[in-house]
Amino acid sequence: MIPSPEVPQYGVFVARQTRALEQAGCVVEIAGLEKRATGKVGTVRKYRGLGSRSAHAADRMQPNVVLAHYLVPTALMARRAARAARAPYVLVAHGGDVTHLERSRPLRSGLRRAIAGAAKVVAVSPALAERLAAIYPGLDIDVINTGVDRVLFRPGPADLSAYGAAPQRPLIVQIGNLIERKNPERLARAAQRLFAERGGGELWIAGSGPLEEQLRGMSGVRLLGPVQPDQVPVLLRGADVAALVALSEGYGLGALEAVACGVPLVVSETAPVARDLPATSALTVDPESEDAILDGLRAALDMPREDPAGQARADAQADVVQARRMLDLLQAVAGRTA
Repeated sequence: MIPSPEVPQYGVFVARQTRALEQAGCVVEIAGLEKRATGKVGTVRKYRGLGSRSAHAADRMQPNVVLAHYLVPTALMARRAARAARAPYVLVAHGGDVTHLERSRPLRSGLRRAIAGAAKVVAVSPALAERLAAIYPGLDIDVINTGVDRVLFRPGPADLSAYGAAPQRPLIVQIGNLIERKNPERLARAAQRLFAERGGGELWIAGSGPLEEQLRGMSGVRLLGPVQPDQVPVLLRGADVAALVALSEGYGLGALEAVACGVPLVVSETAPVARDLPATSALTVDPESEDAILDGLRAALDMPREDPAGQARADAQADVVQARRMLDLLQAVAGRTA
């Protein structure tokens, strides 16, 4: 996954980790897709092309190690690229890929050899590592996420004038595509109830997707569409409350980014990131309960901004810190085969 002007948030975490690795002295070449593949034929064609590009890049570059994000189907591509370069490969599981494996026995069997052949397998959260270990017992799994960019995501002023009329307050912001998993409809209904109690307010959602039509007609909801990555922290800093109430997440890095910006957060109790966030900066809720989301929004409005414990947690999970951990792992893997 790599960002593009049309889909700027697609794979932005991969791009940020790449930049952090380059700053640490690595030479990195990315082979990726700029948008999701659609349809069976389109998916096969896109992934076949990605596999070929990956193998050709590895053969030309002769890297010390191949790093592949997502297991499905990139574990197979990583193994092919690693063979072309006669190098080891490392796989990173992000969440949806593990869900696919949990649901499909043929997929688990088809990828077993590629996953077992990896020099290292990384999961972005402990909870995800546990799920993956349940699928492949005995698999050795490290936990490293891509981290939060503390240069971008930090407290500070926010100018929201680029988004038209000033928002009604309180302003709730959620960053995420308009898909069922991100739970925007339930959040919107809870927000509307809050605004009715308080005599006004707005919910801004940055993202796009198939639920756009259902949400477009809802009062108090402003759909911003895709936003550039450098605008995400501006939106978060301008909010009174940030929300990430997705039904499922591999980790939930967006919640950590909101805390890093100093804004009170309402986050799904099921998101692995919730374990890493102090209660003084983030309130956990049942994402399937509209009442629970409403209660969380009410309580978050009374929380102070720029919580010191939240800032300390964001520092500990900075992208440069996580990239250093990833680099140590990659160097250890490359060193074993030197």
